[in-house]
Amino acid sequence: MSVQSQIKTDIHKRLDAMHTSRVTWEEGTLRASNDELYAILEGVYAMYAELKAEVGKRRAFAALLTDLEVKTQANTSLALKVIRYVFAGQGRREEAYARVVAIAHDMKGPDQSFTSYVQECGGLEEVRRVPTATKKTTMSKEDYRKLALEGLQEVQVGVSTFELPTFIQANTDYEEDYAVALVRCHDDGTGTVVYGCNEAGIIDAVLVSSGKDLDQRTQESLAKLDAGDLADKRARDVREFASKMIRVGSKAAVTAANAPSKADAQFYG
Repeated sequence: MSVQSQIKTDIHKRLDAMHTSRVTWEEGTLRASNDELYAILEGVYAMYAELKAEVGKRRAFAALLTDLEVKTQANTSLALKVIRYVFAGQGRREEAYARVVAIAHDMKGPDQSFTSYVQECGGLEEVRRVPTATKKTTMSKEDYRKLALEGLQEVQVGVSTFELPTFIQANTDYEEDYAVALVRCHDDGTGTVVYGCNEAGIIDAVLVSSGKDLDQRTQESLAKLDAGDLADKRARDVREFASKMIRVGSKAAVTAANAPSKADAQFYG
């Protein structure tokens, strides 16, 4: 055997060994890590769903965080609060997990498990990307305010119509007939109006906040409609790839077809 042939044979053996190690890792350590992560997130999801459904549990959870001196921001999402306790110190990975948990809560069927939903969508990273809405322009506070005024103009909720008490009256110096009410939310799902404010600055702030929320919910709703076709899209992509692959020749092949999603591997390192 020539020196060149020997070198080629050695390289081939080393590459084969690395290939085998990769397959072993995908089918062993990586798959086990995925399964363990999903089991943890399944528990997080269950806790999140309970907290979302019961205000009493949310209050108890908030009190627990206070007792443990866990500091959170007012705008920290409930999902992120739970995730941060479980995954303490994982940085941006925590935000990704929290996003996946919240998306699954809003989108999966009532009889489908968290893990089944995520796997059906193609993995954690695929779910995390689903509802992200890319905005081509930046909205100003005035834009959001106008958006809310237009969007809320025709809103009518039967139980919300009542005779205005003296502490909730329109500001005659303000251009819109709005006032802000403070509502105490009860455990049984009812509410009580306990205070009102007609200061122009407060009304503007609420309208801006309403506009942002309405815009975000609208964009996410549209994205979720697209996400509903995710499984079909992935199936079409696979069929197209398979047809191209087969035309390459009879020796073409795909290995480790049942390996775990590589996209999830980034959640470990």
